[in-house]
Amino acid sequence: MRSLILRRAVGTLAMALAALATTLGAAPAASASEPGGTIGRGEAMDRAWSWIAEQVPYSQRGCHDNQFGCYRPDCSGYVSMAWHLNSSLTTWDLWNVTYEVPAGDLQPGDALLRDSGGTDHVALFLRWADGAHTQPVVREEYDFGHVAEERTWTDGLRGFSPRRYNRLDDLMPYGTIGAKYDAMGGPDSPLGPPTRGERDASLGGRFQAFQNGIVIWHPDVAYAVYGDILQKFWATDAERRWGFPTMDEAEAAQAPDGTRGRYQFFEKGLFLWSAPTGTHVVHGAIYEAFHAAGHEKALGYAVTDEMDEAGGKVQQFQKATIHWNPAKGTWITTN
Repeated sequence: MRSLILRRAVGTLAMALAALATTLGAAPAASASEPGGTIGRGEAMDRAWSWIAEQVPYSQRGCHDNQFGCYRPDCSGYVSMAWHLNSSLTTWDLWNVTYEVPAGDLQPGDALLRDSGGTDHVALFLRWADGAHTQPVVREEYDFGHVAEERTWTDGLRGFSPRRYNRLDDLMPYGTIGAKYDAMGGPDSPLGPPTRGERDASLGGRFQAFQNGIVIWHPDVAYAVYGDILQKFWATDAERRWGFPTMDEAEAAQAPDGTRGRYQFFEKGLFLWSAPTGTHVVHGAIYEAFHAAGHEKALGYAVTDEMDEAGGKVQQFQKATIHWNPAKGTWITTN
């Protein structure tokens, strides 16, 4: 018998960011793009990670050659390699293949670029180290005597311009969300093609929108939410109220009248759907009574959300009504 996973949102923002860093710092993948062609964020960050893993020393001469090509091992050569450009551009040249984005929309694989006052430099943005978005975590080749590394700029953007490569495919899924999407069948899955790039969710998560749903990530697992369950999730304040999903949508049991439906657990509630009843959330003490009585197999599907009644709460199901108040607890009446 299923049991509700009622756990509080775990981990601080720092824990979420650390898990995201682990995802983006995976072993380099084989190149999927063509030189100077469209590239996804995941591939760009895999390419960038290769020089960090190899501890490539900074130099303005020659090139470093690995499975991703031969590029000059300075700051702009490093970014050129990560984006799979045709050659190692200079910081000046990088202005011509990028466009400015708001700092608040910086995403993994974007760049921070500056070429004024004799302090030309460029670094790849990875994530924010803090919730206030004042300390970017970057991957960079930054000076003689150093090797390619990932570090936090504790003194902010320092006049650097947030830039996005012209041929970066923002819609291409990557990381844990990309792995989930691919496992479901990609564009042929119930989600359909992506319609928005991966972005921050509330409470330290990430999500990506697709034609028919979303994949939402919270360290370090991702689940799909779609259809009527997603509409209910959005309409009731999403993860801010219910937390993150703890499973994918699955087939629910048959009710006494033959109704069949679907269900999905979130950290703070059960979303239960059938065609005749729609989607309703069962949670808290009423869920515990529902669970103890045999779920929808015994009581049928919820036909209302939890509602107020004198001194407590009530929720109606196809075959019964569950009541609760603080003095009496829960009890069930038949319909």
